Amino acid sequence: MPVRNRVGGGLLLVLVCAGGLLAQGEEAAVTQNAVLEGIQMSSEPGTDPAEKVVSCYFIFRDKPSSFFYEIRSKEKKLVFDFNDTKKGGAPLESMSEQPIKGFTVEETKVNVNEDVGGLEPEWHNRISVIFSLDQIPIITVNEEYSVISFSYKWCTDPNKCEQYVQKEKKNGWLIGGLAGAGGLVAGGVVLWLVLRDNGGGEEPEQPLSTDDLPVHQPHPQLP
Repeated sequence: MPVRNRVGGGLLLVLVCAGGLLAQGEEAAVTQNAVLEGIQMSSEPGTDPAEKVVSCYFIFRDKPSSFFYEIRSKEKKLVFDFNDTKKGGAPLESMSEQPIKGFTVEETKVNVNEDVGGLEPEWHNRISVIFSLDQIPIITVNEEYSVISFSYKWCTDPNKCEQYVQKEKKNGWLIGGLAGAGGLVAGGVVLWLVLRDNGGGEEPEQPLSTDDLPVHQPHPQLP
């Protein structure tokens, strides 16, 4: 699913794809919940002797209707949210792999019609996986039918780790379909424009250019 974003000035352009309709109602009983069955982490040597590639896999039964992730630079957190998803019966134990120190899993309900006036609440299940980090790595997100994963390169030599750290300011990328009566799409595409504060404030206004204004010649003086 394609996602576009532009960092700087807090502007995030998100391409959202959806393929089905949900009935409006206080409880979305028709929604099929995915189940987060497990989280696995692994590492393997990279191309550089002082480099390793770390991968983290979210394993589902069925598929979340949508998901997004958010990098919280100030808190050194990486958060993945999976919509229309519940936890499975097995415990999801925390793991660590530098620079990830561990993670917690939270289960909540969200009203997808909260920002749409005049609509009844429509509650959906959400799973949030919150990773605590020593530093923010440069991650790549991948998706298959029942597995969503992210990976990153990291160093085993502390003197070289700076080149593996995320330097751009980013908020979140929304990937997948947004379920709810306020955003119904049948096999279509919706372009969402999301404005968020990136911590740096708004860009200062620039003075208007007068380069394209016409030049008027002065009238000759009358005798």
